[in-house]
This record gives sequence, C-alpha cells and structure tokens, in this order.
Amino acid sequence: MDSIVAPVTALVPQPVGILRLSGLNLWQQIQPLFPGLPCPAPRKATLLTLKRQGQAIDSVLVLFFPGPHSFTGEDVVEIQAHGNPQNIRSILHSIEECGIRQAKPGEFSLRAYKNGKISLLKAESLHRMITAPTYGDFLSAHSSFSRPENHPLATIKEAFLDLLASFYAFLDYPEELTDSEHSYSHSLLFPKILTLQHLSRHQLSLFRKNRRVFSSFSVLLAGPPNSGKSSLFNRLLQSDRAIVSPYPGTTRDLLEGRLSLPFGDLLLLDSAGFRSSSNDLIEGMGISKARKTIAHVDRLLWVTSPETLAPLPFSTRTPYFTIWNKVDLSPPPPILPPDFVVSARTRKGLRQLLDALVSLAEDFYSHHNNSTPLLDSERQAQALSSFLKAITRAEDSLRSNAFDLALTSLEEARNLLEDGTGMISTEEIYDRVFSRFCLGK
Repeated sequence: MDSIVAPVTALVPQPVGILRLSGLNLWQQIQPLFPGLPCPAPRKATLLTLKRQGQAIDSVLVLFFPGPHSFTGEDVVEIQAHGNPQNIRSILHSIEECGIRQAKPGEFSLRAYKNGKISLLKAESLHRMITAPTYGDFLSAHSSFSRPENHPLATIKEAFLDLLASFYAFLDYPEELTDSEHSYSHSLLFPKILTLQHLSRHQLSLFRKNRRVFSSFSVLLAGPPNSGKSSLFNRLLQSDRAIVSPYPGTTRDLLEGRLSLPFGDLLLLDSAGFRSSSNDLIEGMGISKARKTIAHVDRLLWVTSPETLAPLPFSTRTPYFTIWNKVDLSPPPPILPPDFVVSARTRKGLRQLLDALVSLAEDFYSHHNNSTPLLDSERQAQALSSFLKAITRAEDSLRSNAFDLALTSLEEARNLLEDGTGMISTEEIYDRVFSRFCLGK
C-alpha cells in the first residue's frame, strides 16, 4: 500500500500548520527531507530542519508514531511547520517528490479500519464527532467512539445474539431437550424478538427526530419585496452578507449566515421577497424555495414596513414573529400590532429582537444538547430498518412453526446487522449456545 500525506489544518494564515503522513517504512521515504538525521524517538516532538534539495525550507517539529501502534496501524509522521499557506504547500510538494501521494478524503480513517485499528461503528462515530453541529451531538458521538459498547447498534447486537443463540439451540439440538423444554425454548423466542423490535424502533425514532434539514437552530427572514429583510439580515449578522438595493427582487436565493453562541450556532436565512407573481424566472424559483424552507426552520420572521404593509399571506405550522421594519419612517398601524418594532437603519429594537432569538436558540439547544448515544448515519438507519423488517418476518414464521423460513429471515437479519456494525462472528453465536444451555446432559 502506497504512502499518503494530507494537511490536517486549513491552508490559511495561522501560527502552525500540520501535515500528516502514513505508510510503511515511512521515515526511509522522507529521509531526503532530513538528510543525515536519524529517525526521531517515537512519540516525542523533535525539532528538525526540513530541507529540499539540500536547502533549508523551515524548522519543524516532527512526531513519529511507528506502526502498528498508531492511528492507521502503519508508520505515521506529523510535521508541524510555520502556518503560512505557501510554506505548507511547499513542504507538501517536497513530500510528494519523495513518492508520497496526497490522501483522498477519509483515507487515514479507512486505513485504520482496514488495519483493524477502529471498527466501522467507531469510524462513523469519529466522522460524526468531527462534523457535529452542536456540543451535545459531539458528546453523543464521543460516547459511542470512546465506549463502543454504548453504541445503539452494539446494544441491539447483544440482544440479537441472545435471540440467535436461543434459536440455534432450539433448532440444532432438539434431541437434547425434553418436550417441555422444547416448548419452553420456543416460547422464549418471542419476548426476545419483541425486545429487539422495541430497541430498533426506539433508535430509529430517535434518529428521525434528531435528523433535521438544518442541524442548527434556524431562523428564516421572509416578507414582501423591499421590506428591508436583507438590511435586517445584515444588521443581525453585523456584516454585509446580503446585497441591499431599493429595487424589488434583489435577493433571489436563500442566503445563510451564522451567529456563534456559547451553546450552538444560530442560523439566519434571508429569502427572496414574497409576491403573488413574478415575471423573473430566477426570482420565482427563489420564492418557491423560500416557501418550501419555511416548513423546515425553527422560527419565521415575517418582515413588513410602511411601503410593504402585508400580513402573513399563508398559514404555517412554523412558529413566527411579525416584524415591523423601518419604524424610523413610520410607526406600525394599530390594527396590525407586530411582535417587534425595529429599524435596520438606526438599529432601534434590534437588541430586543436578537435577545428573543438567542433565548429561543438557548432553549432549543438545552433540549438537544444531550449525550445520549444515537445512530451515526443514514446508512446505519437504513440497515437497522431492514433488520427490523427481517426480524418481524422471522416472528411471523415462528408463529406459524415455519422454522426454515424463520431461519432464513434471521440469517438475513444477521447479515444486515453485520453490514451495519461490522462485528458479528459465528464464533460469538456458538459461544452463547454452549454457555447458556446444558446440552451435554
């Protein structure tokens, strides 16, 4: 297997940039970068001069992790250099000149999996840790990563092995059981199946509940054209994220901006101005997209102004605030009292609006920031859903005493769970058979 390299840190100006390498006999391959220098002591940061064609490029810290006691199971080297992007690119090019190619996305973790350093479940938990949108989601993924036995599929695997061991003993060793034991063993299978069904449905329900179009607390600004949505959007973000002009239809697509809060991000979305019809195809598509997005956000801000007085023109289940913008031009009419009165130009009322949104976001994250282990991916959810169907078919076959069909469904369930977890072996099943049944009587 060829050796690989990748930048661990982003290629932006920063104090330190890190490059990670993995491969067999790795130090020999990169020896030209450190001519005449011995391999550094394992797991100790060593200050070395990195050279290219004999010319010093940078003073770097090198950490060497010899295989198989490394993340990938191969030799791993980390090079910490000064974080100028051009410097990191130069070092990366020098490493490539040693015959080491740039890694593909996820290739370090893939090698760790192939070399038996991490399981498939740990790999997916690791990915969720890195991409978690909230700290609670990170803690949930970390719980599964650091203690694989906490993973929902590991719990389901244990219950399934218990069922499978009981079924194999019932099926393969009937001569070792009396009639009453045979009947008793048969009846024991159904509670085990019900337990599996309950565990599977519960985990699928939690996964669907936590899977959202927008993982962060999301707020959509909508309203008639020229109501000042984009100006308000920019003020809330404290940046000129959206283009502002006096011409209707300036905003045509959804714009995103984030406010980083101590407990999680607040995602703001600016949308195209709502009107009954538009001759502009692109603007019309933007309005349609905004309408669909309303169903997926946590809060809608319906923004109107003196020039664009209009109540919310549609019904929605999404909670919303009505916002009267441009109060510096005119106060809101008493017949349509808004929830908030603001001026994006003078900033009047913005603090009250922002405080309300932050409070809603904090409440949202207080309910979502828990460390309960969850399924890590749609792939796992699909495997578990198919597993549940196979278990249910096995139950139907058992109730009809169609044991061959039940065995077929259970083997299918086993394959599905093995695809989902990558951790079921025949030895485990028969270990349970012989440890839980007195078959040699």
